[in-house]
Amino acid sequence: MTDNIIPIQQIINDGLLEERKDPYEINSWHSSKIGRCLRGVYLERLGIKPDEEFDERTLRIFDVGKILEKWFIDRIKKNKDIKIETQVRVKSEELDLSGYIDFIAEYNGMKRVYEIKSKHSRAFWYMRDKGEGAMRQHMYQIWIYLYLSGIKDGSIIYISKDDLSLLEYPVSLENEELKKEVLDRISLLNECWKNKTFPPMAEKKSWQAKYCRWHKTCQEIEKSQQTGVDAFLKSRNYKR
Repeated sequence: MTDNIIPIQQIINDGLLEERKDPYEINSWHSSKIGRCLRGVYLERLGIKPDEEFDERTLRIFDVGKILEKWFIDRIKKNKDIKIETQVRVKSEELDLSGYIDFIAEYNGMKRVYEIKSKHSRAFWYMRDKGEGAMRQHMYQIWIYLYLSGIKDGSIIYISKDDLSLLEYPVSLENEELKKEVLDRISLLNECWKNKTFPPMAEKKSWQAKYCRWHKTCQEIEKSQQTGVDAFLKSRNYKR
């Protein structure tokens, strides 16, 4: 009986793996990663492989997130009163920073930046019930988009994958607290890049440490007390 089964799941997995086969070179800091463990972000830009690659399930989750984003934007585009620009590239040579805005909407002469994030329903409703607003790293990301685009206001849209409920959290370019946090983190990355030293490792119990894909490598650096990047790369037979 099993000989007559088409390996659908394997076909999907193979296709997703094939799309990630040739990793692109990272030539600047990415707006979407500024809220993460900065040492992990730094190691990724150096070209150091992560401790573990994404598993097949995670790749499927990412892919469905893209489908939800497309559905959301396509529905908005059907309204003729709204002009939509998607995947708008923004960058700053001065900050050595770049990114892609999910979409910019223009309505009644007003422009607004939007970032779309999808979550499973348990995480979605927990976030809403907790009442603390959008996740800080997502606020960093959209604030950067506002800063680089010159648009004053934006929103983070969360979509529940299971029931398609929506949450919207506004973010303003004039948020001085966000401005300081974001620019301080970018400044630290650039200072370390220039001096060939590592940024600090994320705090042990933080979500940044828990979800950093380079955390084991970070720990090795900490244990060996290697503060210089060149010495670390030499020990790994990497060239910068």
